[in-house]
Amino acid sequence: MNNEINAFGEGVTEGGLRNTTQIKILVEYVIESLKDSITSEMMVEAIITNNLANYFEVSQAISDLIENGCISVNDEMLLCLTEKGSESLKELVGVLPATVKERAISAAAAIQLKYRNEGSNKAVIVKSGEGYNVICNVLHNDAPVMSLTLYTTDFTQAENIKIKFMEDPAKIYATVISAIYG
Repeated sequence: MNNEINAFGEGVTEGGLRNTTQIKILVEYVIESLKDSITSEMMVEAIITNNLANYFEVSQAISDLIENGCISVNDEMLLCLTEKGSESLKELVGVLPATVKERAISAAAAIQLKYRNEGSNKAVIVKSGEGYNVICNVLHNDAPVMSLTLYTTDFTQAENIKIKFMEDPAKIYATVISAIYG
């Protein structure tokens, strides 16, 4: 495989991918490497998060791989590597830089966790007097395990609290429990 630059490089950092074949290989690699499946949107987010490839090139790579039968999309809209995709990946995975593979897998795993957290935990901002309450809930099987309300005087700070909570609600829960039982 030649490493010619044939992909848009806008938004791609030094060491990122600027070759359409390499981008396709990276998509296949991420699908094969993850324990849980990933959607097209999550895949694009994972690869562009670290500026590993251009948004439009990643989207096109996914479309091409589906069209060529290298990946399929199941009923839940999750990407699956086909036998054809697995074979091509085995032949070409060596052309990808190790750092690109590591950064893509790390980002994809973090994005999967974020989406999983959004589905099983909740954080809402409610106007309260002169400020805002951020109500953070850790849920297990849709039953509340912990509810924490934090008050702040400004919406931006409330948004930041919500974002930080949703990044790792299990860590917040563990910290609270540890402080109580210390």
